[in-house]
Amino acid sequence: MPDIDLFRFFRYMLGWTVTIYATIITAQSLWGWYVYLISADRYTALLRRYVIVQALRLRFKAFWGDLILCILLTIAFFLLWHAQGILDHIEDTMKAINPVRTITHA
Repeated sequence: MPDIDLFRFFRYMLGWTVTIYATIITAQSLWGWYVYLISADRYTALLRRYVIVQALRLRFKAFWGDLILCILLTIAFFLLWHAQGILDHIEDTMKAINPVRTITHA
């Protein structure tokens, strides 16, 4: 009988599904903005210049807190990933040391 951990399978499938979904939604949004801002309409050209000016005026000092939070969350993610690897190694070691014994009824 194959040794399948349904929780691990669920986690991997959920991770892949969310990653693909977020990538597709982000790409669609960026493509929509690109198509909208590429038009030659007078008001769209004004909006395009406004967006460019606002992007150039961004000050990164205001985003340091968010950057630190993103770095801390990334560190937490990698710590959890590493802990899962250690737990998997412990589980494999325990299975190798104590194989499952079958109970036979006489």
